[in-house]
Amino acid sequence: MQDAAFTDIHLKVGEVLMVQPLQVFEAPSFSVNFLGAHGQMSFLTSLPLVGEQGMFITPGSRFRFRVVHGVYAYAFTARSLRAHSRPYPYAHFSLPESVKYRQIRKSIRLETRLPVEIRRPDGPPTLAILRDISEHGARLELTGQLGEVGTVLDLTLPIILPEVKQSLAVQATIRNVSNLERSFSAGRFHYGIEFSPPAEQDQALLRHFIEHLLVEQLA
Repeated sequence: MQDAAFTDIHLKVGEVLMVQPLQVFEAPSFSVNFLGAHGQMSFLTSLPLVGEQGMFITPGSRFRFRVVHGVYAYAFTARSLRAHSRPYPYAHFSLPESVKYRQIRKSIRLETRLPVEIRRPDGPPTLAILRDISEHGARLELTGQLGEVGTVLDLTLPIILPEVKQSLAVQATIRNVSNLERSFSAGRFHYGIEFSPPAEQDQALLRHFIEHLLVEQLA
């Protein structure tokens, strides 16, 4: 694990963080959305939900945060400053004194909202939204269940570039699945997939497509 500053994470508004109360023994983790930072003093997130109610947060209580951003996983501890449910639910935290991080991915992942077609061994084709992508894998979002960890899928990716418009066939394996209880509640299921090594020409096209997305996002 290495050290970093909070600003080194470069969080975007709406990005998902996992937060866990430290005062409660074996407390579960909750997902929240990053709402922004107040200079070098504090940051805000959406209010963690317990069922359909906002969590009661005592000022000064400590929370552990985790977030995957790019190729790195970050972890830090922050103290709550205040929390409100009105006029909209949010929680206010002090900036952490230090942030720990380590590399967990082979290549950077870029956020997308691309429709993809998926074929499973035991079912008809289905559509999903590609929420992020890298040279080695991606994250899918669906309104229904897709399969268990280890399931092999065939994906058709739309490659849309100024000079190229074609479909790219990729085989992938499900590596992780979002919490099913929360997924059923939200009506959205997320799956992390790892691409099988494509042919050299297809790999070059996929890399070129990702580089194009990166340039667009940095523009």
